[in-house]
Amino acid sequence: MKKASIICASLLLGICLLGSCGKGASTDKQPAQKTTVKKKKDKKVDKDIFFYTSQHRKDKFQPTEPKLGFTDQILSINDNEFKGNENIQEVFVSPKIEHIAPSAFEDCKNLAEVHYSGEMKVLNDNAFRGCSSLKSLDVDVYTVGLSTYEGCSSLESVKFGDHLWWIREKAFAGCTSLKRLLLGITLEKLEDDAFAGCTAMEEYAVPQAMKNRLFGVFNECPNVKTIYILSTEFFTVPKNCTPNPKCTIYVPDAFMKQFQGDAEWAKFAGIKPLSESKYYTAEGFWKK
Repeated sequence: MKKASIICASLLLGICLLGSCGKGASTDKQPAQKTTVKKKKDKKVDKDIFFYTSQHRKDKFQPTEPKLGFTDQILSINDNEFKGNENIQEVFVSPKIEHIAPSAFEDCKNLAEVHYSGEMKVLNDNAFRGCSSLKSLDVDVYTVGLSTYEGCSSLESVKFGDHLWWIREKAFAGCTSLKRLLLGITLEKLEDDAFAGCTAMEEYAVPQAMKNRLFGVFNECPNVKTIYILSTEFFTVPKNCTPNPKCTIYVPDAFMKQFQGDAEWAKFAGIKPLSESKYYTAEGFWKK
């Protein structure tokens, strides 16, 4: 009996040893993979930006820092709020702000850049009038008010988003350096003298509703090189348009043959499809 017990114990020990060896061999063949946890990088926050709060507004505080931002408490920029402030050079408009009131930044002569991060319902009358250092504008706005950018003599490029509907009288009057005007197809109303004195124009878009207006507005500009026609149909050359043999026009792809086959349009330097432009799709919408 003792011998049998000893034999059984030996057999069990051997089986256990063999099992552990098997596990060890399996582990050696498939080493455990290391899990790497990627840490999220903190977004860099420009520490130089001065953030304007409702308390600053209450105290009628005027920022002295060159970079101006806004906290989420600020839902609009009020009448004359920063008028004449010559310290501000750059403004960051939060997506909460949908309205810039009359003369809000008027005569901020050193303001060179304004960054928008959401839709803007209204840029109101005189809002940036006399901001002679402002160089460019890229905003998705519905209405541009009276004389909003009048006298912005350094402004060279203007681009509007998908919602532009109305540009009011003298909105860009006296913007003598304006070379590029990129409009969305949605523009419906353009008041007199909106671009008075903008004689440096080189490149502009003509939305469907503006086909009998904008050609006349910039017809006398000697340096126009490119025109984007945003139309849902073919139309003949407007009476207030003199074909420019140095200017190329981009037209909706669907109407290419009709534009090319027209004797008057053929007097332009070239006729190309909108889809080949930097900005517009074949139908005249913004490229994403």
